[in-house]
Amino acid sequence: MRKTVESQSLTINEIFYSLQGEGARSGEPSIFIRLTGCSAKNACYKSGVVCDTEFESGKQMTLKEIKNYIDKFGCEWIVWSGGEPTDQLTEDIIDYFKPYKQAIETSGINEPPCNLDWVVLSPKIAEHAILKRWKSVKVDELRWVRKSGQSIPETKIDALKYYLSPHFDGEEVNIESLNHCIQLCLDNPKWNLSVQQHKLWKVR
Repeated sequence: MRKTVESQSLTINEIFYSLQGEGARSGEPSIFIRLTGCSAKNACYKSGVVCDTEFESGKQMTLKEIKNYIDKFGCEWIVWSGGEPTDQLTEDIIDYFKPYKQAIETSGINEPPCNLDWVVLSPKIAEHAILKRWKSVKVDELRWVRKSGQSIPETKIDALKYYLSPHFDGEEVNIESLNHCIQLCLDNPKWNLSVQQHKLWKVR
């Protein structure tokens, strides 16, 4: 069975080793595996959200090839991202990469595998659609991007940590959005500030 799993392939946009730049795990060394494709892209385009990553290109790699490549880093965390990683990931794939600790960063369009160690939800579709599609919507981090003038999210999603992330203009933080998010957090202490620090650090 293991031979069958390790011969499975994923379409990989890129793999890189860097520091987690957002949320509760900020600053922690992680192996980022960015998967190609995103089933949420139409929803983003309709809502005016501009994706800050290129997720259309990629190449096929077997799970064994991926593991052989990432083992050289000596890091305990994998972060599955995209695009939309739930378009490709399954519980069998997550099991194959244990004992790595594994996090996912998802738009919410699909329910993620249940055997992940850390789930980050950054909604790109309406919350009622997420609540309908997921059997149990409980995540470790809920991150909402906010621009200046946008109100605090009214959410029913159960999360360990709630974050507001100010909108960036490319690689630069939008100061008005940053100040707005700071005030929102001060006025609503349930929420914490999460800035895309990797962009400020000038790392991937």
